[in-house]
Amino acid sequence: MDQNRLNRQDVANLAHEASVDNKSTIARKVSAYYSGADISPQAARLAEDIFRIMVHDTELKVREVLSDSLKHCVDLPQDVVTAIINDKDSVAVPFVQYYGSLTNDDLIKILNMPGLNRQKAVAKRANLSAEVSQYIAERCSDEVVGELVSNEQADIRENTFNTIVTKYSESDDIKQRLVYRSELPASVVEKIIDKLSYKLKTHLMLYHNLPKNLATQLVDEVKEKITLSISEEYSSDEQVEELVHQLYKANRLTPSLVVRSICLGDLKFFEYAIVYLSETPIAEVRKILFNEQADFMIRNLLRKAFIPKGVFPAIFSALKVIREIRFDCGRSSRKAFGHKVVERILSFTQNNDELGPDDIKYLVSKIN
Repeated sequence: MDQNRLNRQDVANLAHEASVDNKSTIARKVSAYYSGADISPQAARLAEDIFRIMVHDTELKVREVLSDSLKHCVDLPQDVVTAIINDKDSVAVPFVQYYGSLTNDDLIKILNMPGLNRQKAVAKRANLSAEVSQYIAERCSDEVVGELVSNEQADIRENTFNTIVTKYSESDDIKQRLVYRSELPASVVEKIIDKLSYKLKTHLMLYHNLPKNLATQLVDEVKEKITLSISEEYSSDEQVEELVHQLYKANRLTPSLVVRSICLGDLKFFEYAIVYLSETPIAEVRKILFNEQADFMIRNLLRKAFIPKGVFPAIFSALKVIREIRFDCGRSSRKAFGHKVVERILSFTQNNDELGPDDIKYLVSKIN
């Protein structure tokens, strides 16, 4: 007699006291037989009756084994599926993540159930539909959305990515998960690039096929940061002037680099950059820059240096901050200086009509 054949005695045995190990063994046996191609309708009904008993077993281990055994089956009775999904996490979560016969409606119902782990299990499912992905992006917590973003097999459309970027623009975890996906729409990269750390921007450059304009922007930013890190090590005017002179001769003294230097409090670099770009003596440059009553003279100096008018508000704001805190933050703590600049810039926003949102964004990106 085939030992895998199911009979009514199996059901009777499970209704009485039986050891956990024995019941677990039967759970695996019945699940395997139920998944077989040659199971008869009568045997399938017997197996389902056994499942109905075991999903209510008092022993958690038995229910865990049953759930794990059934998660790769198809078309289980709805009452069995419901019982497993509503069980403890150790029973429900593996089943929710792998059981392939759950519909979009089923998954959305699970997402509306209490229990973060079940929701995360939905977000981890292979071949998750675009509809469910969008629902997660719109309705679920950042932890669930994070699992969705890390799920390479989920169908995530561009509009869903945009929803995620809009809702979680300040979440470092979500941004990192986005960047570490194997593919990311260019429109999404464009929206988050200014908010990424140096490490994540480097990853983008190395592992993503970026549009030429974004790739160029990242490369230029890396060059700027390296240049200013060199400047930070110099203490004398002569050293800084020599660095600026070399950059000027190499046509690398760009407006972007000049703005970044002032935002980071690198006053000597900024001053000598203006000296070379405007052909104005250093003494006169310093006299003009720190005369609070001579804004028009600063504008003329920046025009003479061919600094674009669009970045004037950023430079003026940084200069105002530097005048206030130049004695509070030394060169030894550029990061702290930059943080103070950000704080003051944001505090200027309400009372500075000239400094618009785009200017704020640009300025902060240079400090980041």
